[in-house]
Amino acid sequence: MDTSKVEKFYTVLLESTRNIKEDLDSTFVEAFIETGENILDNGKVHVEDGLPHPETRDKLIALYNSVSIEELSLEEKKKAIQMMLISIVKEDQLQVNHQPTPDGIGVILSYFIDLFFETDEPLHLADLSVGSGNLLYTLFTTLFSENKEVKLTGVDNDELLISLASTISAILHIPVHLMHQDALQPLLLDPVDLMISDLPVGFYPIDVKKDDFKTRFEEGHSYSHYLLIEQGMKYLKESGYAFYILPTNVFETEEVKSLLKYVHSVGHVQAIIHMPLEWFSSVKSRKSLFIIQKKGEGSKQVSEVLVSDVPNIKDQKTFNEFILSIKKWKKEQQI
Repeated sequence: MDTSKVEKFYTVLLESTRNIKEDLDSTFVEAFIETGENILDNGKVHVEDGLPHPETRDKLIALYNSVSIEELSLEEKKKAIQMMLISIVKEDQLQVNHQPTPDGIGVILSYFIDLFFETDEPLHLADLSVGSGNLLYTLFTTLFSENKEVKLTGVDNDELLISLASTISAILHIPVHLMHQDALQPLLLDPVDLMISDLPVGFYPIDVKKDDFKTRFEEGHSYSHYLLIEQGMKYLKESGYAFYILPTNVFETEEVKSLLKYVHSVGHVQAIIHMPLEWFSSVKSRKSLFIIQKKGEGSKQVSEVLVSDVPNIKDQKTFNEFILSIKKWKKEQQI
């Protein structure tokens, strides 16, 4: 990866987004989508009702002409996009459930997916709370960029986030089918080999029927993250795997017993992996990886559920030892 190319592309994205934001009086994320569309249209500036103003258009054209995305690798573009997403979070002060999944978490997830899947085989990968798409695109970049038979699907009910995910996928040339709808309603979704999601945590604002979801609460609104796990299992193929990112404290609540009861009725809890603590501002904000396998031919519950902490990945020796210990566990469990 050429860091100078990454910095240059990031600067073009950042400065053009700021120019559009100021001229159109928009949010930062809306301005980024606009500049992304301009870049994809060979640097042609979209004008509506006389905006952006001519002087801003000149600045944008000069910025767009200073870089060629065709000369950037997938990894270089992905890194610049990740830097822009961090800027978007800061500029627009996005709420927690709308914030993109950091690349570090996606990379950790990719290690575990690689342990359980042949990543060069035909595969359908879906995210029912896709948001900006950063988690899905990190996995593609890390694991599946050479796989011509991987199918990606993302679902989200937020129109702005789906637009953001669409723009980013086009810049990165990552083929993905994006669905703008409530993921907890019936989906026209082909069976999925691998379900992944950085789950939004909170209450689902709509009361759900008892027959529709077993993880619903008897009274009041139910947890959206419980319902999304159950919905994901419905569309997962037999023996398929689900990898969910959840706040670590979810596993410390009394309510989690009802979730685990449901999961054990349809699948197997194989592992709970806690992300490096130093990645988070506090213990309360720490996240963990919840690995579930759906019941099916050849699937089985491991005799010893793996519960482990990911060490600091900057300590390469310790991290490599961690990965070796995971491989040893998998071999011992014969999964």
